[in-house]
Amino acid sequence: MRTSQAAALALAAVRLAAAGENLLPNGSFDAGEHAADRWERADGLTSFFLSESGRGRIVRLDTLVDRDQALEWAKAFKADPTLPAPAKRPIPPDSYGSIGGNEGVMLDSELIDCTPGQDYRLSVDFKGEGKPFVWIKGFLWHPTRETWTDGYQTRLEPDAPSRTEWRTFSIGFNPTARSPRVRKMKVRLYAYWPNGLYHFDNVRVEAITPEEMARLVARRDTGKTQDATAP
Repeated sequence: MRTSQAAALALAAVRLAAAGENLLPNGSFDAGEHAADRWERADGLTSFFLSESGRGRIVRLDTLVDRDQALEWAKAFKADPTLPAPAKRPIPPDSYGSIGGNEGVMLDSELIDCTPGQDYRLSVDFKGEGKPFVWIKGFLWHPTRETWTDGYQTRLEPDAPSRTEWRTFSIGFNPTARSPRVRKMKVRLYAYWPNGLYHFDNVRVEAITPEEMARLVARRDTGKTQDATAP
């Protein structure tokens, strides 16, 4: 058997074995809330790990926070994550002086491995004030700087979110199709405008077949990201 054929068969076996497995550790958030549990630590002012009846732990991002307070707190929290979060300063619901009207709020997963040539499915359960972005960011190793550097990104934008009802959205993606040196990736939950509360649960990254990838790409080309069956 030729080397290229063997490699293709090996990759196909990996794809089949990984199908349906969530490659993102603690994508349900139920294992804990801190960085050691595979996500950044929530700051208690703009980002939170909460429990919701019937779902377990979820992430909430609040963009209706005074920008100056959010930036001051981010600096203090980075220096000492054990500090208690401050009380939120009241601002008008439609204020562009909010963190949502400027930088937005984000929460990152840890880095996970990226298999060359593999197609993936990103999915998330969401409800909230507006349309968030759920980013996939890919990284390649920079040998001179000896660090991981940006090499790829795409995003899932829910096409029909609800303020009160959980809905599931997904896209297909392939980090190495045009950036073959990408070897790591992570998920970034991001909310901005309009001001308000954004809720996330069951974030999944799964290896999929080329057939499933083609279906998701065709659906995305029509502007649709909502799955037919929602929780």
